[in-house]
Amino acid sequence: MLEVKLRPKGQITIPASVMKAAKLKADATMRIDYINGVITLTPIQQTSDPDDIMRYAGSLAGMWGATPEEMERNIALERSSWER
Repeated sequence: MLEVKLRPKGQITIPASVMKAAKLKADATMRIDYINGVITLTPIQQTSDPDDIMRYAGSLAGMWGATPEEMERNIALERSSWER
């Protein structure tokens, strides 16, 4: 586990190894959250790596319905239309 020191103006330095692993560049915009005693930093604008499949995560949310039941029903309807 890496440690960082909080400076008087509330600044920290993210270790180079973490920046490299997270593919962060200088001046990256981060979201900070404090939930249940845990502080998290989340990059808002990451480098656009065309091979990173996670950049598509959530892009089709709600496409098949809002509830699991709706999704199952809509997928079943779609499958029933396939030629066999």
